[in-house]
Amino acid sequence: MHYNCKKQEAISGGVIITAGSMYLDIDAYACCVAMRELLGLQGIRAVAYSAAPCNYSVCDFLVEAGQLEKSLPPDFQAESAGYLIVDVSDPDYIRQSVPLDRVAAVYDHHTGFEDYWDSRIGENAHIEFLGAAATLIFREWKAAGLLDKMTRPTALLLIAAILDNTLDLTSANTMPEDRAAFETLCEKAGVGEDFRADYFSAVQRSVEADLETALLKDVKTVRSNPVLPEHVAQIALWDADSILGKLDAIRGWFDRRGDSWMINVIDISRRRSTCVCDNRLCQRALESIFDVRFTQGVADCRRSYLRKEILKTVQEEQAEPAAE
Repeated sequence: MHYNCKKQEAISGGVIITAGSMYLDIDAYACCVAMRELLGLQGIRAVAYSAAPCNYSVCDFLVEAGQLEKSLPPDFQAESAGYLIVDVSDPDYIRQSVPLDRVAAVYDHHTGFEDYWDSRIGENAHIEFLGAAATLIFREWKAAGLLDKMTRPTALLLIAAILDNTLDLTSANTMPEDRAAFETLCEKAGVGEDFRADYFSAVQRSVEADLETALLKDVKTVRSNPVLPEHVAQIALWDADSILGKLDAIRGWFDRRGDSWMINVIDISRRRSTCVCDNRLCQRALESIFDVRFTQGVADCRRSYLRKEILKTVQEEQAEPAAE
């Protein structure tokens, strides 16, 4: 494993594995659980911890008691423990719940903060553009030679994380390493195509049971971006028709928050995104960048985009004039 042992020796309070402070999606949840299990096998005292609520992608049939702690056990002291951060690397976001000087390692598939973490923790900064952070964690299991020791519940969490974050392995950010990790984990867990159906069906039921909560638990705050609204929500379903039929109610939920917003509604079966946004300036910018047309605040894209792809594309478009 690429975890700096000398760094670990200086951490008397153990290792706290955690992610973002707003919510946990299946990728963050799976990474926390899998890293705790791996470190435990290597004799390192660790806890998977987060007080954040889980969003709709963390399905009940995947969750087992004791996988993730909602409060720190007494033998883990925040002031003396080291932190291992998964599925997020934005220091401004992390500092809300984690002391940055205690961060010992970062695993993230959202790029942009590599220089910051390289300068602080060097080889323990694992930030790469991949489909899922779960793929980075799978890589650590493989490098440690301990895949045969991985429990089936943990393998299922990582499989679901890769499925969710790559839109069933169809998104543009899906890398060969994601596919290889997925295939190996499926073989290990003994699951086939039926697991895909089970997972996405469970996600659909969870979302439709409480759509407002599902949407508001997956909102990313976008800072200092002249194109995108302050809050960008995302929902990914096998069949998004039920969501798009409730746009009047959805607009009301977001308008009551008082901030500018946009929703990326992903229909996995049709492999397309629908952007919902009532901000005219944002609409014009998105029309130019993604070659779409908004009608009554709704624009259908030619393919599916993950929110992080939208953010990355917008950032790249903004940077082009400066580069010239």
